[in-house]
Amino acid sequence: MAEHRQMQPPHYHRCRDTILGSPAACHDLLTQLSAMTTAEANSPWSPWKGDEPPPYGHQVNEIVPAEVRLVALQVAYESLRESNQQMWQRLYDVMGVPPMQQSAFELVENVRRTVEQLNRRIAELDGCGPD
Repeated sequence: MAEHRQMQPPHYHRCRDTILGSPAACHDLLTQLSAMTTAEANSPWSPWKGDEPPPYGHQVNEIVPAEVRLVALQVAYESLRESNQQMWQRLYDVMGVPPMQQSAFELVENVRRTVEQLNRRIAELDGCGPD
């Protein structure tokens, strides 16, 4: 078996333009770097072993331009908004309501009424069990 070698990532300096050109990649990188601690940066398994680590922790927000942070936040917001829309669409599908036929409030009230009816039916069935 070949001798184990620590994998080295490409220098973040060289791929910075590529990362900053992709809002999703930028958001992921900023999230990872801001969560990194000094112990992780200096650990023997760190990908920056022997190299100068990139800015991490609170330093990330100090050096990253506001425009880049704004783009990263916009990506996070869009992702959450899309996920929220998918959940509402699933709820409409489960309730058998065509989209835009009911408001979100009406849909929630419909779900509440359905759950109450099911709970009443369960109570009825539990009440007339074997005597």
